[in-house]
Amino acid sequence: MNAHRPALRLDLALLAIVVASSGAARASDEVPRRTTGLALTPAQLVVSVGLQDLFGPDDRERLKSGFVTRVLVRVALQEEGSSEPVAIAFQRTEIVYDLWDERFRLRITRGTGPDVHLDARTPDEAIARAAALWDFPVVEAARLRPGAAYVVAFRGDLNPISEEMLADVRRWLVQPARGQRRVGTGDSFFGSFVSIFVNPRIEDSERQLRFVSQRFELRQVRTAKGGHP
Repeated sequence: MNAHRPALRLDLALLAIVVASSGAARASDEVPRRTTGLALTPAQLVVSVGLQDLFGPDDRERLKSGFVTRVLVRVALQEEGSSEPVAIAFQRTEIVYDLWDERFRLRITRGTGPDVHLDARTPDEAIARAAALWDFPVVEAARLRPGAAYVVAFRGDLNPISEEMLADVRRWLVQPARGQRRVGTGDSFFGSFVSIFVNPRIEDSERQLRFVSQRFELRQVRTAKGGHP
């Protein structure tokens, strides 16, 4: 099996993300679009985008109250023509202000990865660390289909108030490792792409922010032979 791995890495390296100019995922027409950084590495698709506007002026002031502020960001990759996400990823952050040291303490968790502890001096810095995604991994590159059109949906929740929702997040974090590609329509937390990232729902957090990326496709890149194009 090891003999096939170099060829697989080569194929992935020859794929490029191309922003599609026509058409759009039907479900994403109902939510705002936000320009999103997209990059395809040999290992995975990563995104970079800001969700700092999840915080309002009052939320910023409350950061120094000493109480914990929680941010949950869900990211879903949808293939055009399907109402089910191909993959879902998470970032969870807790922010608390240390009154003695006069700095913000953050605990950030991406998916099933370990907790990362960071400090921030200002509210802006704390919000940026909690609500901005940088090179955030969404899905393994091997699961993407060349020629297929995709869109990435984002949902940010400020201070989720549903214990059931948080329990579902913890439960779901274990399931993607089993290689599931589709999300069951009976799942009360995720359901379909439309129900989670598009349709209005009963509020289960203090504030929500939803948007989708630009539509993009994966295309094969032609390589030069003999050093000439």
